[in-house]
Amino acid sequence: MTPIPNRAFTVRATGRVLRLTTPVEIWPPFVGPAPVGVQGRQYQALYDTGATHSTISPKVVQDLTLQSIGATSVGVGGGNLTTTSHLVNITLPNNSMFTMVRVAQVEVPSGEDVIIGMDILGLGDFAVTHFGGKTTFSFCVPSRKDIDFVAEVDAYNKTHPPAKNALCPCKSGKKYKSCHGRRSH
Repeated sequence: MTPIPNRAFTVRATGRVLRLTTPVEIWPPFVGPAPVGVQGRQYQALYDTGATHSTISPKVVQDLTLQSIGATSVGVGGGNLTTTSHLVNITLPNNSMFTMVRVAQVEVPSGEDVIIGMDILGLGDFAVTHFGGKTTFSFCVPSRKDIDFVAEVDAYNKTHPPAKNALCPCKSGKKYKSCHGRRSH
């Protein structure tokens, strides 16, 4: 198996955002180099860790004249929707192309034409931060490292304990010296 080259992208917003979006390129399905005359088109994508699989809008199906590969049932808004499945290639902003991705045709209520779900996000590392009131999200493929905020915070707290007379960060209402700052902890 040929190693996947490392690719990543980062998107920074000037404030806090509630929807993570970028342009992506959607192609008709192919394996290997793009066949002569096959073109991809750019669409706006929503990154959704609550979506098991990626989806495309009816507009994408029409624009690329995609053929259905069968019916599928998709969980949406507490119910199920029977729709068509299609194969596409998806290129993310980091120029990583995911080939022969099975997607369902779904109208996205927020207006995007593509939802990037966990079928793609689960192949790499995906992180979102709101540090300083600004949203940053980043994606890397393939996965590069384990991220563990609990271990990071625990290590920081061991080297930077609160002042003894400060309230304990555990929210007990006690002073740190009488709670988690006691020598028996």
